[in-house]
Parts: sequence; structure tokens; C-alpha cells
Amino acid sequence: MLTAALLSLSISTGLVLPVSDNPPRFDIASSCRHVGESGMGVGRTADACRDDERKAQATLQQQWRRYPAASRGTCVEGARLGGPPSYVQVLTCLEMAARK
Repeated sequence: MLTAALLSLSISTGLVLPVSDNPPRFDIASSCRHVGESGMGVGRTADACRDDERKAQATLQQQWRRYPAASRGTCVEGARLGGPPSYVQVLTCLEMAARK
């Protein structure tokens, strides 16, 4: 049995993405660093952002294996595009994918 081992996920484009048995690890401070600047996170403080990220991280740790590996891989890779990754982005993506 491989615990915390990386699994391979084939995508229609032929790419192989690693999918972990555990949720990703992101830097919450980096994810929330620019909140409130230049329209980023309008109406939110950095403290509120960090709180939301910690809550999403805890939820992902509890529910990670409930989501299909394909969704986990897609959502983690999507969260890494366009700036610092976010637990909130991953959780939202997984919840939306589960509703399909």
C-alpha cells in the first residue's frame, strides 16, 4: 500500500499530473499578501483572507479523499495558475465538480 504516494493522472491532452493522497500545501501568507490592493479581494482584509484559507485548508484535510482523483488533480493545478495558490480556490473547484 502506498500512503502519501503520488498517483499519475492522464488527461486527454496526454499530460500526466501528479495527484497526492493528501491535500496540497500552500503558503497562506503568500495567498493573502495582496488582498485589498489594486482591487484584489475588494472589501476583505488580509486577516479575513487568512481565516478563510485556514478554514478551507481544514475542510480539505477532512474531506480530501471523498473527491475523485481526477477532480483533485484538476482543481489543484487550476489553483496554481495566475498567482499564489489558494485552498479556497481548490475547495470551491472540488465542490463545483461534485455538483456536476
